[in-house]
Amino acid sequence: MTGITFEGWTAQIRECSDQVASRLIEQFKVTLDGQLYNDVPTPLGIHWCLGPELEPSGNLGLDGHVKLGGMLPPIRYPRRMWAGGALHISDIFQPDDVVDKTSMVTDIQHKSGSSGQLCFLTITHEFFVQNKKFLTEIQRLVFKEDSQIDLNKIPSKGAPEKLPESRAIKASFNTDPVLLFRYSALTFNGHRIHYDVTHAKIAEGQPAIVVHGPLQASWLLNMAARHLGAVPSRFIYKNLSPLFAGQMACLSVAEETDGKSLIVYCCDESGKITMKGEAFI
Repeated sequence: MTGITFEGWTAQIRECSDQVASRLIEQFKVTLDGQLYNDVPTPLGIHWCLGPELEPSGNLGLDGHVKLGGMLPPIRYPRRMWAGGALHISDIFQPDDVVDKTSMVTDIQHKSGSSGQLCFLTITHEFFVQNKKFLTEIQRLVFKEDSQIDLNKIPSKGAPEKLPESRAIKASFNTDPVLLFRYSALTFNGHRIHYDVTHAKIAEGQPAIVVHGPLQASWLLNMAARHLGAVPSRFIYKNLSPLFAGQMACLSVAEETDGKSLIVYCCDESGKITMKGEAFI
């Protein structure tokens, strides 16, 4: 990975280690009860719980995230959203594995759109066990200026995409605040938009607290594995619209004719697609 610069800031590789502990596995399973692909030694999506940034409260911003200028560049736009990402899965963690994680910002792009000024950030995470790479994650974030124009929408063209009425719902889950709080705790995610309704409404301009992007991605990844009958070697997903607590999260699958790939959807109870993924064996 090659370092990039941004207004005097230079990207550095962040390295940390974490353990896939039995307690973490059980807490993850309880939180996503009934939603997991079971034919694996540790749950798919548990990597999002490993190696979070551990900073004292004094190093956090008003939104609950670690202040910018350290691991992430000092982007001036205050609104942060998880835009999507891609997973390349080579192997599955075993219980009690010690996982070495490296992270680095690998791309920064500035764009101007209907929702104002945007900065797209790409972070590459790599996960190793005993020097063997098990997983590569390409994480994409978008930062938006503090504008009143389309503040609450993820940048997209046209009207929100809706699930065709002919597409059957394969599973649906309640998205209550307890679920979101538990997932925030599992991932050590301090972003207040996921548990502080006052902050979500007043500071972020949202109608309610927002369901985590990686939680939706975990639902879709596990559903894809169940339908493929195997762990995908590659999983690509994109966040299209916010999913709010209190709404049902409805999952659907569109199987490809080759039998080796499929498209998975998460939508709200109105049928609006909030996340779309594609999985490959």
